[in-house]
Amino acid sequence: MNGDACIRLAYDAIFQGDFEAAVHWFGQALELEPDNAEYYFRASITCARSGKANQAMTYAHKAVELNPDDRSYRLHLKMLQARERFAEARQLLSQAEPDVGRSVFLLQEAVQLDPLLAQARLLLGIAYRAQGEYRQALESLRDALQLDPGLEEARRLLRETRAERRRLLKVRVQKVRFSAPRRLDEDRE
Repeated sequence: MNGDACIRLAYDAIFQGDFEAAVHWFGQALELEPDNAEYYFRASITCARSGKANQAMTYAHKAVELNPDDRSYRLHLKMLQARERFAEARQLLSQAEPDVGRSVFLLQEAVQLDPLLAQARLLLGIAYRAQGEYRQALESLRDALQLDPGLEEARRLLRETRAERRRLLKVRVQKVRFSAPRRLDEDRE
């Protein structure tokens, strides 16, 4: 059996919904042809779709290493790296004491790597809001909605963030008004 035959068996397994068998057959193809970048690329896609993120990343790196000029391989690797940073940021934000600063950094990287990752922009908007960076939060939430108009959470958060920002601006204006020194002319009237 050659690598192409193993790849056909892998795709047959995918069409039958058996991703474990598909990963097995991709592995067989890679054993037979360990310098075939296309096999690594295809295996990476299948692993990513079946929740094997670490294996997907390993295969994607190998595909790029074997053929660094292939734009599809590089793009796929960037998408996986973006998802990885997104997952790490989400985990950091879900802790009892969230690390918002590190999360913002990771999410900014994720957006750089994959500008179309709407979920990263949504989470970035949430993180910016937590930091009190309302302008950036609104921008990120609008970007998320532009990429995925069906993100109801982004729509809701956009409304809430706008309202929260308006309230804070009103409070600041009132503080400035009441804390400003009065002129002597005003006291005489």
